[in-house]
Amino acid sequence: MTSLSQIRPINLREQVVEQIRTAIIEGRLKPNDHITENILTEQLGVSRTPIREALILLEREGLVIAAPNRGCFVRAFTEQDVSEIFSMRTTLENFAGELIIHTLTTTDFDYLDSSIQLQKKAIRQGDLKSVRTIDMAFHRYLINKSKHVMLIRNWEEIVAQIAAVLYLRAEAISDYDESQSINDHTAIVEAYEHRDFERLSHLNRQINLRVASECKRGVAYSLLG
Repeated sequence: MTSLSQIRPINLREQVVEQIRTAIIEGRLKPNDHITENILTEQLGVSRTPIREALILLEREGLVIAAPNRGCFVRAFTEQDVSEIFSMRTTLENFAGELIIHTLTTTDFDYLDSSIQLQKKAIRQGDLKSVRTIDMAFHRYLINKSKHVMLIRNWEEIVAQIAAVLYLRAEAISDYDESQSINDHTAIVEAYEHRDFERLSHLNRQINLRVASECKRGVAYSLLG
């Protein structure tokens, strides 16, 4: 009898987390929306257990707020939240830069350059979802090169929040120039190539301050709705 590959069990909780997370990040679930377990069980076709487990994880990610005796709601970010998210991102990315700036190889720079080219292509095609996915993958690559477990874990904990407020930015600034991230990434790669940590840390601060300011416009816009 032909040998068969072992079937791996599907983790329902992770699938539910991904569905709800994506709905929040893409704005299908909006700030302050009540997340009702009954509706989710019907829409996703699962029991309440993976729903509840998923909501606990999403609360840890900072996307969901659990209110006693009221249930769970999509987090409504404030301007202070945005400031904290991007100041933390700056700190983590500069720490990663300090660890890896003298260790990146030609292979690493080839990857980063190819990422920039992929992002340019996605922008030309108007594929904004891919633009943001590639953008985050660029930064994740640099963070992961640090091989610093706690640094990576802390960065991953704010990734979903970054994605959520970037969506709010897109809602508020309909004509936002996505090519700005190409300029940002190009400058970051050049700083790494020159092993110039002072330049890199300055870029990370300035870029994150600018993006935070843009996202605050998105937060203000979402509160009006």
